Amino acid sequence: MSGPRSAPALVEQVMAVAMAIVQELKGAVRELGLSESVAHLVWVLDPDAEPVPLRQVAEQLRCDPSNVTLLSDQLEKKGLAERRPHPADGRVRTLVLTPEGVATRRRLLELVQLRSPLAALDGEQQRQLQSLLSAAMAARKG
Repeated sequence: MSGPRSAPALVEQVMAVAMAIVQELKGAVRELGLSESVAHLVWVLDPDAEPVPLRQVAEQLRCDPSNVTLLSDQLEKKGLAERRPHPADGRVRTLVLTPEGVATRRRLLELVQLRSPLAALDGEQQRQLQSLLSAAMAARKG
């Protein structure tokens, strides 16, 4: 099956996988003692990337900057993140994961990855799927 007729079945399969991953994410979030909102913030704070302004974090989360402020407060109270001046512009604030926050993020990603339906795929299959999904998303942006 290919072309327009296969699209509904493909979309249904992708949605089923996505919903299964979301359920695993919710379980991992509970296991780590986080709220879903806090976990989502931890998820988007990439410790290997340049820190981004809090306003940009709000854009990534598709929420109001005041929500990011509240979530940042919660992360700081848990010792998972701290606000710092942006390296290029000290007037701008960023949120950076602490070592404990990095470990929590790593554990969250690990739990979801291990329990995801995608874990049934071998390494090559995962690379192929990642390549296909990247191509689909790139075409959407273009």
